[in-house]
Amino acid sequence: MNFRKLILNSSVVIMTSLLAFVPSNSQAKDLNNVKVEQKSSENIQSKKYWINDDTDLFKEKNEHSKIIEGLEQGDNVKVKKIGEVFAKVNFTKDDKKFVGFIYKSYLSEKEVKPDPNKFEGWVNEETKVFDSKEKEAKELGVIDKDSEIKGHIDEDNLRITYFGRTAYIVAKNTTKESPADRDKRLAKERKIQAQKLAEKRKKEQEERAKKEKQQAQSAPQNVSGRTITMRSTAYTSDPAENGGYSTTAMGTAIRYGVAAVDPRVIPLGTRLYIEGYGYARAEDTGGAIKGNRIDLVFGSKSQSNNWGRRTVRVTILN
Repeated sequence: MNFRKLILNSSVVIMTSLLAFVPSNSQAKDLNNVKVEQKSSENIQSKKYWINDDTDLFKEKNEHSKIIEGLEQGDNVKVKKIGEVFAKVNFTKDDKKFVGFIYKSYLSEKEVKPDPNKFEGWVNEETKVFDSKEKEAKELGVIDKDSEIKGHIDEDNLRITYFGRTAYIVAKNTTKESPADRDKRLAKERKIQAQKLAEKRKKEQEERAKKEKQQAQSAPQNVSGRTITMRSTAYTSDPAENGGYSTTAMGTAIRYGVAAVDPRVIPLGTRLYIEGYGYARAEDTGGAIKGNRIDLVFGSKSQSNNWGRRTVRVTILN
């Protein structure tokens, strides 16, 4: 047998068999596409995680970059890639899709339910932010009054997310009452207080007028001095009845016991006694008060109306 020919034939068979396993150019291209498609499919396919605490979704892998959206404890995200510090995630909220970065420490493979101690409200005064709730905690910054805030009650503190990290503020510095509701409440309280004060002053004024009237009615009738019969008119301390003024011609306050006179008949400063009215002092004047006319101040409009206009005997005491 020709061994050389046998070996040659065997080599041809082996080479032919090997060539059967080598893909053509088109076959190789198809295989490469399959690999790319598989790789892409693995990148697109993300794993589901839960957020273990409130945090922020950043545009870049930097806590000082733009905050895209806030994530809350119990939210679901799909992780595209986890790095040493940050994880790139997909998040859907209200049919809106967001892609950004969070600290990977906020990811949990186990289901996380929302904390029942969750708090949503406002800061009621400027308050400091700390990195822990311990006494030696480091200050991270300050939150302005009336800032809206979310967090979780943790003993006497509120655990919040501050630039993507867990931080703490004093819980008593927060409130669930919005600034708008607070302003409405305070305005209502001020209005009620003003009404109460006005009612109190009116009552005091009426009581004072009543007391002065009682004193006048019980005044001694045997007062001595020159007596003049005069035509009297009643008025009150309301500036609208006094030409816009609240003081007399002598610069004193217009009040019960003040009489307006014609200084040519009764000099200013003269002490008087008027029947049915009591003691008074001539401290004011008036353009219409001429001769034997006198105006008397009363403590209320009702007393003034009751007095009206009447003729009285005026005794000059000094």
